[in-house]
Amino acid sequence: MNERKTTSLQALILAAGKGTRMNSDLPKVLHRLANKPMIEYVLESSLRAGIENITVVVGHAREMVEKTVMLWNKENSSVAVEFQFQEQQNGTGHAVLCAREKIQNIGDYLIVLLGDVPLIKPETIEKAYASLTQNRGDMLVITTSLENPHGYGRIIRDDQKNICCIREEKEASLAEKSIKEINTGVFLFKNTALWSFIDELNAHNAQNEYYLTDLVEIMKAQNQKVLTYECSDSIQFQGINSPDQLASLEKLAGVSV
Repeated sequence: MNERKTTSLQALILAAGKGTRMNSDLPKVLHRLANKPMIEYVLESSLRAGIENITVVVGHAREMVEKTVMLWNKENSSVAVEFQFQEQQNGTGHAVLCAREKIQNIGDYLIVLLGDVPLIKPETIEKAYASLTQNRGDMLVITTSLENPHGYGRIIRDDQKNICCIREEKEASLAEKSIKEINTGVFLFKNTALWSFIDELNAHNAQNEYYLTDLVEIMKAQNQKVLTYECSDSIQFQGINSPDQLASLEKLAGVSV
């Protein structure tokens, strides 16, 4: 692993999950898409977007995930890669909290990516980052719209079309469930804002987990600037939770990666 650089944007890739529905002992992020582990696509998009510091949050079968990432890093030595162990998977907010000591003093901005959402493009990362910095935002949520948004957190906006909050499926009203714009799970933060407010997260929700999404309301209540970047290419954010979803995405991988 290489020495950490001082570039402004670093990446945190969440890759701790077991992926129970994959019906395999293999960690979900190591399932192969077009003959390559899913997480490698996320690593490569980060690299191609100019990110030089990556931290991977590992959990289930951590040794296997770390070995795969280190082999990739050996071939892409311009990137500094480190790992953070998340012993219990208590939500996205908890994953970021686990990594705080490693990442809070590196660069000015952080992007949180998902190891099981492999088709995100480097230009999407670049455009979202540009939107955050040019508009002097403190947090940015990448969103997209789906004809069938079931299962995803919905983007709730006010009369001026500004984001108010993200409502998870299990807590959404019928009216909110009709909203097609969804949270992709990819977030960007200004570091000083993130670390100022992340301790306000709590697990008082249906899943008893720490949702990173709650930072939208927390930050807005403190007059922080929360933005969205809407990406029309929704295939970039299709997650993989089952062998069927993997097979479906495999058909699209050749043209989307």
